[in-house]
Amino acid sequence: MKKFFLFIRGILVFIGWSFLFLVASNYLISLVWNFDFMSSRSWDILAAFWNHGGVIKTTSDVLLLMALFLLPFLWLTGFIFALRIEYLNIFAAPFKIFSRRKPAEPERIVIKNIKSSQQMIEDIKNEIESLKPEKAEQSGHIRTEIKQKLSEKIKS
Repeated sequence: MKKFFLFIRGILVFIGWSFLFLVASNYLISLVWNFDFMSSRSWDILAAFWNHGGVIKTTSDVLLLMALFLLPFLWLTGFIFALRIEYLNIFAAPFKIFSRRKPAEPERIVIKNIKSSQQMIEDIKNEIESLKPEKAEQSGHIRTEIKQKLSEKIKS
């Protein structure tokens, strides 16, 4: 079943891409060179020019023939890229935009373990006191020993 849907999708992409490519490329070529490649009259004029000894010498003539030569390759390249596009996402984009615009209900916020301001102040004071550097015991002992020795020297 999936292969059948892929086949139908491929046919729809083929038809859509072919239509868009033919219309756009025909418009551009007729705009630049006044040559309608979908008209038999334009091809008859080109054949008559060639059969009566016409020479392709201007840059415009060369570019026209190159453009006509490259059309099938450009069509095939575009068709391959068109097959890779996810059209469902493109068609669903407006619906996604409208669904985002609806104001969503705010989520329920649950606040737990709220302390009173007095408790918070006490916790902050305890943290600050715990961060204060403690006096080293050895430095205290050394200072007292020095004081004792100095006082003994002064007395003697």
